[in-house]
Amino acid sequence: MNGHSTGKKKTEMNTKKQIIILTLAALLLNPIPSIAMEIRQELFKFRMAMTQDVTTDTFLISERSQSKVIPVISCRLSPVYFELGNAILFPVAAKILLLDMKRCGGMQKNPLRVIGHTCQLGSENLNQTLSLQRAKTVADFLQNRGFTVATVQGKGAQHPITHNSQEFYKNRRVEIMTLP
Repeated sequence: MNGHSTGKKKTEMNTKKQIIILTLAALLLNPIPSIAMEIRQELFKFRMAMTQDVTTDTFLISERSQSKVIPVISCRLSPVYFELGNAILFPVAAKILLLDMKRCGGMQKNPLRVIGHTCQLGSENLNQTLSLQRAKTVADFLQNRGFTVATVQGKGAQHPITHNSQEFYKNRRVEIMTLP
């Protein structure tokens, strides 16, 4: 009887092992629905107590809902820089702008926002007028090449990149962004 009960126990253990292996295999081979994740780049604006307001590109990772997903163009354009006191778009700057626009691909289909800026030199009234002239110069250039410009703004010297007088040239710029 000992041999018979030992054989029966081995058969029961083998059966249990087979059930466990089949269960594990079924669990591993059965597809598990995963939650889709979306990674996109958006502008994020935050306030800093000791410096200026900052707008920067940041990546967002979130669960993607099953509803309609709107594609986000995540292409950063270089600002167009201008010489002190003028709104002339030089050929080199125009070429760089067109290369940037081409690199960003689908921007020709999306409406653009063009914002002009100046450095702190000069009166507030002069800087406001000059920043708007710069924005209009770039907007006209883009529209003549088939781009849609929705808004044109002049911000004067309101949003400087730097307060270092050696780097004021960085403030004399036009920024281009796509509208959502």
